[in-house]
Amino acid sequence: MTPWLLNLVRFCKHNDDAKRQRVTAILDKLITMTINEKQMYPSIQAKIWGSLGQITDLLDVVLDSFIKTSATGGLGSIKAEVMADTAVALASGNVKLVSNKVRFSTL
Repeated sequence: MTPWLLNLVRFCKHNDDAKRQRVTAILDKLITMTINEKQMYPSIQAKIWGSLGQITDLLDVVLDSFIKTSATGGLGSIKAEVMADTAVALASGNVKLVSNKVRFSTL
């Protein structure tokens, strides 16, 4: 699955909202899988989110999905905690870029 993730960026480069919504839907499904599949959690973090963290053009869309999921769960919820852990896994692929995006999105 990891090599396939690189193709997601092809759908985000254009200003086509339908394609962006499909990418967002895929990310939402990956987030749901991350939250629900406790036995696969370490593998999902390393293989999926670590790989997506290396794709610069996808980081905005991914972080937006993380924030949306965290907000729907509420402060201190399982969803928010999993998204915080997942943001760390995402940053492992590109620490400087992810931390800059998170910092500037909170300002």
